[in-house]
Amino acid sequence: MSGLPPTVLVDADAFFSYLKGDNLSSHVEKLISKADRGETKLCVSSEIYDDITSALRSDNIPLNLVVNFIEDMKLIPHHPLPMTAEIAHEALRLYRLHRGSRKLHYFDAYHVASAKLYNLPFITSDKYVLEHQNELGIASIDLASL
Repeated sequence: MSGLPPTVLVDADAFFSYLKGDNLSSHVEKLISKADRGETKLCVSSEIYDDITSALRSDNIPLNLVVNFIEDMKLIPHHPLPMTAEIAHEALRLYRLHRGSRKLHYFDAYHVASAKLYNLPFITSDKYVLEHQNELGIASIDLASL
């Protein structure tokens, strides 16, 4: 992880891994440690909060636990980047081109478009994004490689 850029865009999956605990949580811990030391700035698309809320609610997670999850996210150093009409337009364009089963998901299109228009490398575990980063017009970093 020594070659990590000074500023990166982080996918929602990093927050899920860290806060719920899974096979990638140790990788996210390293990333958060770098952010805590001021070595890396973690940015997120402002769409991430809706993404996470929708994912948790679609899994029938009670609203009070969703609120707790978002509250716990606040403890992780990250900087939300504003959503713009240009990002929304690019997200929908990418989604139209790459949507489908095991392809680009709706919310991921917004994260990818944010990475593209803010010109930031995107840290994710999404296999489709990692494998199609050139077609999507971004640089991506596999969360598992950290």
